[in-house]
Amino acid sequence: MRLPGALLILVLASHAELVAELAIVQPQLAQFDGGPAVAKSFAFASAESIFLSFDIAGFKPSGDEDLKLNLSWECQVFDAAGLAMTAPQKGDVKVDLAPEDKKWRPRIRLELPLPQALPSGAAEIRLTAVDHVGATKAALTVPFQTRGLNLAAVTTLQPLRFRFLRSEDAPEALTVPAYKQGDMVWARFEFAGYKLGEGNSFQVGYGLEVFRANGESLFKQEEAANETGKSFYPRRYLLGALSLQLTKDLDPGEYTIALRIRDSVGAQQSETKHAFRVE
Repeated sequence: MRLPGALLILVLASHAELVAELAIVQPQLAQFDGGPAVAKSFAFASAESIFLSFDIAGFKPSGDEDLKLNLSWECQVFDAAGLAMTAPQKGDVKVDLAPEDKKWRPRIRLELPLPQALPSGAAEIRLTAVDHVGATKAALTVPFQTRGLNLAAVTTLQPLRFRFLRSEDAPEALTVPAYKQGDMVWARFEFAGYKLGEGNSFQVGYGLEVFRANGESLFKQEEAANETGKSFYPRRYLLGALSLQLTKDLDPGEYTIALRIRDSVGAQQSETKHAFRVE
């Protein structure tokens, strides 16, 4: 089993064409180790790994018969704003070659785990290589897309995509949020717009209150959940969920959940209301 982000293997690959100057060539992005290259339009999801491979060509080995290769490389992922999404990964390539291996190239393979809670957008992998024998450098930028939430319009603390569910693991939201007496009400949402502190720290919590149609409070939970942490790359949104057990003698009719989110770092509060029906 490979450790995430670790250099996996060094493969010397034979190639027909020659590259006169040091260059990083044939980059390939895949969803799994040894998998096919993804299409340019493919978007990687939050917390997914990119399996990257590339060749280093155009190097100058030392020696006449016993050739020695001395290269180093570095790789890091950045978002469209130039903010680092991952810590840099570095490696060395020190290999002894026979004279007949002059056309061979080192191929580097590594895994790049992406951060959690990525927004949709553009990103890029920045690669550099150094030939310590030939005293030359090379660089290459490999663009890719991320798949997540569209946060362009989010400027204040708020829930996103609040949806009622039939069960805890239901993949689809209820078109009509209606439940029977004695059912469990499930809901899921994301929330964004909170402020980040030092080290991209966050401290967000939420509670809820349930009201009858006449405005009478039926149930209240001040602190349903708390999310506290920090991350290398700013975590743009968090996942939330709630459940509510309906009694078997609950009157049919309309009910409303007031979702109250608190951002301790940014000193913000948000309240939104979400209606469901008991039949």
